[in-house]
Amino acid sequence: MSKVDEIRAKQEALAKELVVAMKHERNDVLKDIKEKIRLFEFTATDFKGMFKSRITQKQVDDFLKRKEEQKNKPKKPTAAKSKT
Repeated sequence: MSKVDEIRAKQEALAKELVVAMKHERNDVLKDIKEKIRLFEFTATDFKGMFKSRITQKQVDDFLKRKEEQKNKPKKPTAAKSKT
């Protein structure tokens, strides 16, 4: 096994480990947030408008998709103007 293969294998293992750790920590963070919402008695109206002003990941993905489509779109030939 070459050095590159070893590094790639480690990279794949770390990527899998990262996914598991993110899921685990995500659950802990969400649990903490829910506890604080209950503790301070926040309601949905306390957050009204907060999230509408934020850009969602879906909006970013849609924007990037449109930009990529425009970049890959074949350009129309322009009509040559005669100099008379």
